[in-house]
Order: sequence, then structure tokens, then C-alpha cells
Amino acid sequence: MTAARDPVSVKTLSFNQLLVASEWPLALDSYQRGFVWDKPKMTQLASDLAEYQKKSRQSLPYYMGTLLLHADDKKQLRFIIDGQQRITALSVLHRQLTGSLPKRQALSYSAHSSRFIRQAAKALAECAELPDTSVFDRLLFTVIVVDSADQAFTFFDTQNNRGVRLHATDLLKAFHLRAIDQAGGHERQRHGLEQYCAERWEDIQRHPAVLSPGQDFAPNLFNRFLWRARRWRGSQVPNGRHDSILEEFQTNTWPLGYDARSSLDTLPVYACRHNRMATTLTLKADGERELQGSRLLLSQNPANLPMALRQPIHQGIGFFLFADKYAALLQSLMNEPTAEVRLLAFRSLYTQLLRSNQEYLREIFLLASLLYVDQFDYEQLMAFALRLEFLLGAIRLDKQQVRQETAANFFRDGDLNLLDVIAQSHHPRQVLEYLYQQQRQCAEPYRDEQVVIGKGVQGRYKQAVLNYFHPEAGMGCERLADKPSWVESVIKRDWS
Repeated sequence: MTAARDPVSVKTLSFNQLLVASEWPLALDSYQRGFVWDKPKMTQLASDLAEYQKKSRQSLPYYMGTLLLHADDKKQLRFIIDGQQRITALSVLHRQLTGSLPKRQALSYSAHSSRFIRQAAKALAECAELPDTSVFDRLLFTVIVVDSADQAFTFFDTQNNRGVRLHATDLLKAFHLRAIDQAGGHERQRHGLEQYCAERWEDIQRHPAVLSPGQDFAPNLFNRFLWRARRWRGSQVPNGRHDSILEEFQTNTWPLGYDARSSLDTLPVYACRHNRMATTLTLKADGERELQGSRLLLSQNPANLPMALRQPIHQGIGFFLFADKYAALLQSLMNEPTAEVRLLAFRSLYTQLLRSNQEYLREIFLLASLLYVDQFDYEQLMAFALRLEFLLGAIRLDKQQVRQETAANFFRDGDLNLLDVIAQSHHPRQVLEYLYQQQRQCAEPYRDEQVVIGKGVQGRYKQAVLNYFHPEAGMGCERLADKPSWVESVIKRDWS
């Protein structure tokens, strides 16, 4: 009879001991981040270890921090919860020094991670000096092993990886993949859906930046767009913190069974621009999507998924399809190649007028534009963009410094919250009429401005406005008092 294992064990193990401490191999679950160590980080690791071995006093080991493992009895694997970047890097080093990977590891990676691993191997091959194989007996870890999935995810939620706190989006990915894994149904079906969702998530992470640059697009998507679109209502515009994002997209989501129409691969859908007839959506393991009620097959473009920004989010595939839809919609709005005239004009306005403006004003513009396109597609998009830009330009001319709280104040302090106006409107005209009324109230900064063209942030913005509206403003124009009429002229001439 096998003795019961402690639910949590803590040991100090070298890298070599770690691999033979159990009969079960080390593995990576699909919720894990991809491998992202670059050439400088790999080179630094090799240099540090080579320098360590040169020291005459090697009685002290080289400490590599804490590893968190989940021992899965069912799969007979030890899943790395925290520490996979270090273990992967050391495995690459092991192969460089010995010609083979360490035994008892079953680590598998996406194509994206594999590219980083090949770059890491190349970096080591080009190193002038490497440690020898004895170093693997001197690399010491504190190894925490838990035997419960609940404990594993509790640790995962709080554990720091070398002092870098996990993004809320990493935890959301883990939570919703776990929801798929723990659902009923055939194991092969669960695994197929889990793998599909994990791969789609990695695609989201690699999307080009919108607003904030970075290697991972997902935090930008959730922090600056999706959370605000859902939670900024009326005068309630709280700050988006780590815990509040987890609350919205984890705690407040609906589990399987909460709606009788939901199951492992099927979720309810709600009335919106992309759905007038269907009641449920089924995601198959190969990624094909089918609507029930209308019996229509959906296109493979996730931007066309029948979802709305403020709808309930169902755990598992519901969360991943929601994220996939709005990542794709934002990319189609700002980055993807297009021949759509209205979209090209929108991007031109953004490039010429918003790019010369402060980032906190740009995020207002893009957040509201995402809601608008989700609600009305590209119908009267330029009229919307011109009227909204007018309001943001008034803020720029009125304030020498635009602060971080500007976005929250804009939505909170208006006669109505613009996000609510868009979400609750049935026709673009309702939104445009609201913006027009706001526009009439914001004419004073334009009428009274005395900004020197090209001088400072306000002067550069003024120059951009004169350049953009050159046909309406005329040669030699140096004032913005007539901008209201310029806006109306462009809307009437080009977009009526």
C-alpha cells in the first residue's frame, strides 16, 4: 500500500536532484506563459555560472530561487506552476553542454516558444565561456510540491517569478483553462478545446501593440479596453487594478450549468449586432464555430463572433472567445491591412490628429471607438471620430498638462457617460446627436485660443489641426475658432 503523500512538501534540491526526485517527469500545462528569455538573458546566465565555477570556494551552492510544482496523480506528471523560464533555460544549457536534454522531463512548447528556444541555444553556442556539467549539481532550488489543483492555482495566484508579479491576464488564462479541464464530457474533447483556447490566447499575446508597446498584448487589451468598457458606467469609473480585473473576468463570470443552455463546448449568445436569431454557439475542437437556432456556420474571423462587450461572460470557452473577438476587433480597427475607405479615413484622422496628442487622450478615443464599432460596425464612423476628436482637442487646448485621470474624468463628468450612450443606442444618430450637443458646449477653448503654432504640445496639436483641415481652413489660417464649421463641412462633404 502506497503511503499518502503530504498535500504540500518543501525540499531543497539541486537541478540534477530535481529531475530524479520523482518517477514522474516535469511537464508544462497549457496555461503557462511561453518561453521568452532573450539572447542577453541567456548569455548573462551562462556568464554568471561560469564565473561562479571559477571561484575557489564552491562549498556554497548557486541558489536559483523557488520552484512551484503540482504533482498530478491522474496524469503522473509534475507540472511546473512557477519557474518554467529558469528550468527551460537550464535545459537548453544542459543540451549545449551534454548534447542531450535532461532525463525525466516532458516539457513541450508552442511554435512561438520554440523560436525563442532556438535563439537561446544559438546564444549559448556563441558564448566565449560556458560552465561545465558539474554546475548542475550546484544549482539549488527550494522546491514546493502541492498535490491539489486548487492549491496549485492558489499558489500560482500569489507566487512571484523572480520578483515580477504575474499579470492578471496570466491568472485569467489559467483559471479559464482549468474550467475547461474540470468540466464534464470526454477527456479527448476537453483536451482539444483546452489546446485550441491556449493557442488562440498565445495569438492574442503576439498581436501588434495598440497604445502601449510590449511583448504581451493581453494586459493592454484587458487593462485599457475590456475592463473599462464593462466597468465604467455612469459616474462610476474606478481604477483598473490587478484584483479588480480578476474580479470582473474571473469571480463575476458564470460557471457551466449557470445557464441551462451551456456545456463544455457550448455557450449562450445574446442579441447584438452580430446575432439576431441564434441562441447558442458551439466551439468544436478544430476551431469551427456553429450557431444553434439559426444553424449558421460562423466565419473564422473572431471579430465576427456574436458577442457584446457588456454581456455576461461564461467560464471556459466563453472567456476565450470573448477575448479573441475583441482582440481581433481592435486589431482590425487599428492594424490589419484593409481597403475599407471608412477605416482608412479613420486611421488617417488618428495618425494626423490623435498621434500629435497626449496618450491619455488617445486612450479615450480608442476606447470609445471600440465600443462604437462593436455596436455599429463602420456606419458613420468618421462622423463619430470627427466629433469625438473635437471634444478631446478642446481638452488639449484648455490644459497645458493632461494627467492620467483625464480619461476617467471625461467619462464621469459629462452630461452622460459616452460609453453608456454608445452601448445603449440603437442607431448611430443617437450617439452623434449626443456628441454634437457636447461639441456645442466645448467651442470656447477653440474660440479663445492664443496658442503659438508649433510651440509646445498645444502648438503642435494646433499645427496638426490646421494641416488636417487645410481645405476648409484655407491658406494662412492661424486660428481654430472656426473648427466647428470645418468639422461639419467634412462630415457633409465626405461622409453624409
